[in-house]
Amino acid sequence: MSAVDYPNKNALAVMVDIFHEYASKDGNAHSLNKGEFKEMINAQFPHVFENSTDKEGIQKLMIDLDSDKSGEIDFSEYMTFLASLAVVCNEYLLESMKGFQDKNSRKH
Repeated sequence: MSAVDYPNKNALAVMVDIFHEYASKDGNAHSLNKGEFKEMINAQFPHVFENSTDKEGIQKLMIDLDSDKSGEIDFSEYMTFLASLAVVCNEYLLESMKGFQDKNSRKH
């Protein structure tokens, strides 16, 4: 196998590792309980909430993500969160680029 580094492969590995790092704290590496989820959000995604200690916001996010109503976030639900976050980031980037392009087109 080639020694070529693939950024997407590395990004996927990091996403998987982060899930298991936090999920395994209670001995069950298959899902994030409320405490693990909150700890992960505060440490890995502090930008999701302006005040990441906002209990209601984190609780609502967890309820929204918990599609099987197990009270925990499994890996598929975690990936739904990451995909949603990526979509929002992409929209923000596109909007920022549009504003930048609009400013530059007015200069010419």
